Amino acid sequence: MAAAFGPDMGKAMAAANKIFKILEHPSKINAQEIDKDSSKKRITDTEGIRGEIEFKDVWFRYPTRKEDFVLKGLNIKINPSEKVALVGESGCGKTTMVSLMMRFYDVDQGEILLDGVNIKDYNLHDLRKALSLVMQEPIIFNYTILENILYGRLNATNSEVKAASDIANCTDFIEHEEFQEEENSAHALLKAMKAHEQELKKLIGEEKYKEELEILEKCEKQE
Repeated sequence: MAAAFGPDMGKAMAAANKIFKILEHPSKINAQEIDKDSSKKRITDTEGIRGEIEFKDVWFRYPTRKEDFVLKGLNIKINPSEKVALVGESGCGKTTMVSLMMRFYDVDQGEILLDGVNIKDYNLHDLRKALSLVMQEPIIFNYTILENILYGRLNATNSEVKAASDIANCTDFIEHEEFQEEENSAHALLKAMKAHEQELKKLIGEEKYKEELEILEKCEKQE
């Protein structure tokens, strides 16, 4: 019986070998290693970023397409608070510019400046926290809307989450009557728990009830 699985085991071993080769391949842009470099400029407060972006004589080609340069000597300066639209056919380099700004790749030649500082001189995690990227086809994770928004910053307060929702113009959709079956703030949940104390204790036990109550009380203070 075991012999019948021989071909499948061989395929699995070959596939695993390819996967481990990819995982073990050293990355040119290693966020963990860069974080250990104390010479990198830190961005402690994103409010201090003015937002001046400049591409100076940028040449770039993807590692998988060495023969084709996507950007050839690009020069562009975007001033703080200025809105710029990049228009062109698929493959002309619109997404590439954003990918380079986020340092998913590094330029082959030239430099990219943020507020007059080469982005390579910034701490990588700080740089990416200072930038926001909304993809063409956004992905919603299988969690609550709150948790999806918190992916941007895990320690954000409820008021900051609400502000982010307002900026993204999705608050009206989120708070639409059709989707709001009941009030789900910590204060309302805490009130409901206390109102049904005896029933909940029978259902989940007194120890679990106290534990959940303490969590909600902490959430209420944060709200």
